[in-house]
Amino acid sequence: MKGFKAIIVDDEIKLQQVLQNKLKVQCPSIEVVASVSDVDAAYNAIHTHTPDIVFLDIHLIEETGFDLLKRFTQLHFEVIFVTGFNDYVLDALQVSAVDYVLKPILNKKLIAAVDRAKKRLRHKERTDFYRNLVHNTHHLGRQSTKIAIPSADAYDFIQISDIIRCEGWDKYTRIHLKNGKEILSTYYLGIFKDMLASYNFYSPHKSHLINLNYISRYLKEGIVVMEDAAQVPVARRKREQFAKKVLDGFVLRRNEI
Repeated sequence: MKGFKAIIVDDEIKLQQVLQNKLKVQCPSIEVVASVSDVDAAYNAIHTHTPDIVFLDIHLIEETGFDLLKRFTQLHFEVIFVTGFNDYVLDALQVSAVDYVLKPILNKKLIAAVDRAKKRLRHKERTDFYRNLVHNTHHLGRQSTKIAIPSADAYDFIQISDIIRCEGWDKYTRIHLKNGKEILSTYYLGIFKDMLASYNFYSPHKSHLINLNYISRYLKEGIVVMEDAAQVPVARRKREQFAKKVLDGFVLRRNEI
């Protein structure tokens, strides 16, 4: 079994030890070669040990895990973020398609994150994922955030404000962009509903997810006309709620995007 070198970056010594013990028992293929507490020490340890995986706490002494990533023009290691609960930071992680585990760390979640990281190590585009994440941390909660959309053979990094609507299509999702292009994603629609819930998207029907900034008309018989001329049905049980949401001005103004 091939071994993988790992570095733990966390400003709490006790949590370093807890994670190291969990990895030893739950993920024996992972060898922890260094545990450090701050960005400078992490940067030096990465150059010294060339790890395969870095377990990176988001909130460190005076700096953040994102500050560490900014120091690299190329990343030759996988990152698993370790974080406490924070709505906006989790939003940034989720839409950027990067891995994280929450404190306190559950064994099952840790094993799953490590397994995914080992599979991703053979891919070359990881720098794009983390560059996208760093961008998103500066646009938390805004549609200028970028989302990583997986298709059959690649990831597309799309600004959320460019998405007019998403349509469930078998086990896939068809993403309709404002430039007229479409992306067929291997994510099912429910994943996009979760990821975009904080970005002024709404699901009027089980097969549709729309960007409320691009509504053109709402017909009282329960049809939303989008700016790309698509007509999206509103489920009967949602019509009153949807009409109230739109008419009461819950839609973000364009200059707030």
